[in-house]
Amino acid sequence: MWIYLMRHGQTAWNIEGKIQGRTDIPLNEEGIRQAGLLADALLKKEAESGRKAAVTYVSPLIRARETARIVAERAGTPVREMDELKERDFGFWEGKTWEEVERGYPEEFHFWEKNPDEGAPSGGESCASCRLRCRRALEQILSQREGDAAVVAHGGILVFLINELLAERDRREIIVTNASLSIVEYSRETGKSRLLLLNDTSHLGADPGRRNNKYC
Repeated sequence: MWIYLMRHGQTAWNIEGKIQGRTDIPLNEEGIRQAGLLADALLKKEAESGRKAAVTYVSPLIRARETARIVAERAGTPVREMDELKERDFGFWEGKTWEEVERGYPEEFHFWEKNPDEGAPSGGESCASCRLRCRRALEQILSQREGDAAVVAHGGILVFLINELLAERDRREIIVTNASLSIVEYSRETGKSRLLLLNDTSHLGADPGRRNNKYC
């Protein structure tokens, strides 16, 4: 089973460096263009490999849904929303830049930086809670009896999914940028996975302004 993992296209808050979390920000014009290029990249990979996604699983947040709609329309696959694929809830940090969070919540921020698995934003979601629902999402996706799958979600969620699929004991710091494509091959027989592609953005061309933070 191949799992095509795609991050949503660009939003205004991506450009401004603001933490989005659960805040429902739509794609901007560039994000819509990126989604079209991502769709083309997926179709190319499917044609080259002979591995076509049977279903596209998507976060219900609008930036992911808009991206998935464009991708799925071109790929001709049904879309299935999954609440478990929502971005991590960043509580009172949402709508702020990292610099603003550091100024406004200094102790919390520095604890988060040093202990990302234990720290949680004020009013937000812990790493453990986020990881648990990502596992639930994966269980549903991997229970798909036939064919391959596509996932359109958020930077933080995709990192959790990739690490869970690869059963990484030491969680790697992975960044997946807007409208990127990653591919993981999962064996239904052995339950093991291998990474085939990570954070491919070659379909977007040169974009020096693209931010590399998983949450904004």
